[in-house]
Amino acid sequence: MKKIIQYLKENQTFILFLFVFSWVLMLKNKIGLASSWDDFVFHPDAPFWVFIDGFLLFIFTDFIKRKNEKEMVTQTPSIWTYLKFFGISFVSYLLIKNLFGILVSLSFNTVARNFNSSYQITYRIFSQIIDFIIFGGFSLAYLYFKDNRAYKKKINAYKISDSKSKIQQLKAQLNPHFLFNNLNVLDQLIEEDQEKASNFLAQFSELYRYVLKNADRELIAIQEEITFTQNYFKLMEKKYQGYYQLHIDETIKTSHTIVPPFCLQVLIENAILHNLGTTANPVIIDISIENGIKITNNKVVHNTKKKGNGIALKNLSEQFSLLTNASVRIEDTEDRFTVILPFIKMNHND
Repeated sequence: MKKIIQYLKENQTFILFLFVFSWVLMLKNKIGLASSWDDFVFHPDAPFWVFIDGFLLFIFTDFIKRKNEKEMVTQTPSIWTYLKFFGISFVSYLLIKNLFGILVSLSFNTVARNFNSSYQITYRIFSQIIDFIIFGGFSLAYLYFKDNRAYKKKINAYKISDSKSKIQQLKAQLNPHFLFNNLNVLDQLIEEDQEKASNFLAQFSELYRYVLKNADRELIAIQEEITFTQNYFKLMEKKYQGYYQLHIDETIKTSHTIVPPFCLQVLIENAILHNLGTTANPVIIDISIENGIKITNNKVVHNTKKKGNGIALKNLSEQFSLLTNASVRIEDTEDRFTVILPFIKMNHND
């Protein structure tokens, strides 16, 4: 009983359509047969029986489809497959309907009356063909639409799951990258100033605790990322006092956008890694809102240019591509390097 109720609920819109269509069809036929309103005769039970016939035909068509749809388990629903179902259902419907009619006639001994002329037999079969073309056609069109929608949902769910998996893999690559770069800074500080190295290690451990805590999150508020980025930059200032400056536009702090964790931090890290700031000529890093989240810095290149493998920037681009279908824009000129991250809406599906 529960399965029947569930089946009716799943298809209630189409069943209601069949009911309304049955009334419209019968009204049209009765109006067409009458020459005036005085001749118009309408029996309220007539549409009901047309509806029952259409409803049973829908159930029959659905049953035939279910019995023959093994090939659709891993394939996109094909219109040709449904045409095959239509043919199988059509032949089966005519055979069963007429066989049932003969058995009923035999039971009540009315074979001679019901099948007494070729005209009656032809009219009966023709009516059945028309009924199937109308109601069977509607049924198969509905079932095709329903299955196609379900298939698209599965594909979308798979794509979302696959995207999340790829994003997690990309972030998993960034964690060692973050750790390695900062351990290099710590190693240099140990040689230069052990007290600074000790303070750096204490602050770095707090930052890395945040990294581990947010490693599994797909998106965070821009305000969280700004706070983390500022704390990271303060850590870098322990070694590079005055060589690098960070300016963050106040408007970004009130923005409602969301971002992948560590997206701003890796760009700050990238600017520090590839530019050699000095007290006289510092590297100035600006973060602002301009057709996206804009991170730009002036170039103060090393005498011996550092070689980077580009993992952080490449991974960041792939993350935004998976999350937004929009590209990270990179503008690399002679004196400036700019990255513009596309906005991600707050209602993005996590």
